[in-house]
Amino acid sequence: MRARSGWLIFVFAALCLALPASAALAQSNYASYLTPFPASDRYRLFIFGDSLAGGLAPSLSAELNSQNFEVVNKSAPGLGITRSDGTEWDKAIDALPPSDQFQVAVVMFGADDRAAMRMPKQWIAPGTPAWQEEYSRRVDAVLKSLHARKVAIYWLGLPIMRGPLATASAKAVNATFLERVRLSGAKYLDSWDSFVDASGAYTDFGPDTTGIVKQLRLQDGVRLTIAGYQKLSNLIEKEITHDLSIAKRERDVPLAGDESEQQNVRDEALPRAAGSMPAASAKAAKAASSQKDYPAEDGSVVAVGSDGARVSMAIVRPIIPGVAMAQILSSRDLQQSELGQTMPTDLKGGFTVLSSVATSLDAKANQSQHLPLTENPFYKLLIKGDSLPATPGRVDDFSWPRTGG
Repeated sequence: MRARSGWLIFVFAALCLALPASAALAQSNYASYLTPFPASDRYRLFIFGDSLAGGLAPSLSAELNSQNFEVVNKSAPGLGITRSDGTEWDKAIDALPPSDQFQVAVVMFGADDRAAMRMPKQWIAPGTPAWQEEYSRRVDAVLKSLHARKVAIYWLGLPIMRGPLATASAKAVNATFLERVRLSGAKYLDSWDSFVDASGAYTDFGPDTTGIVKQLRLQDGVRLTIAGYQKLSNLIEKEITHDLSIAKRERDVPLAGDESEQQNVRDEALPRAAGSMPAASAKAAKAASSQKDYPAEDGSVVAVGSDGARVSMAIVRPIIPGVAMAQILSSRDLQQSELGQTMPTDLKGGFTVLSSVATSLDAKANQSQHLPLTENPFYKLLIKGDSLPATPGRVDDFSWPRTGG
């Protein structure tokens, strides 16, 4: 019972940690991760990180050049989450002037974080529980500062490193990044498998973005070559492009109706000088102004249940504005008396179907051909399963003697 209570407390704590990020995203009023309306109609992307993040700027600029992005490098070589220059990364982000707006943040730390952290009264050795606790706190602080700017956050995990000590360190910080980033509501991008061989081990060489095998890592087993940074940037570009397509769909709301209806909407929206209104539009406007509202009308229909009980149901037709009536009458050449014809039909099993005859030229031309629903050929064939009488001479005509050649 105690173990179950501890698990529930952990889940509740995780949800509480996730709430600030969710609230920040909700404040943007957009369903898409990227804002559909960037300032000056151009996205600005800031790169935050240490020495490994700095090389992302040229390749990321090339990847996003065609998608209206400006990439700005805000990384600081040698200064990771464990920086001890007196300024933590969350304070550096908070110090950015409000006028220096950006909509996207790409974050990559960890390459320079195998170091002790300076605290007010002591230094904390890497790998200790106290170091891990402080490291998580600093990651949360960076995320909180970025969320306060209401930007889309893409946190990139470290690729595999050469050597067991470097690999273990990279795995440890990646585990922290994955946990803290996802709990905050930001996006975590895993780059580990993009730089391993077929057996999952470190390799200096591998396929680039075009599939050609090239050198991806430098001799120190940490930094990347130009081809390596291009591969790393391609991971980010794919995720941003996906989110950008969603943002564009939210931004580009199509007009309803066909091209002619859309043109009518555009024509009515454009300001016109006095006397410049087209004759057809002027006629429609005059008719609309003189047409009175079509009053509401109450009707009723009686439904018979399976037990024989009869229930009266009210049918209410709301007021039809005079503008709408003028448009209907002018385009269809109909009379008011032809509107709103309702035909009730009782079916077996206590069901009643109401057939509404809409205003159309077909309704006017074929008023004598209105049939109850149960006499409709489609109802007979598809609902009741009755076969239609065969045309003499057709393949399904089995009458004898034969009547058509």
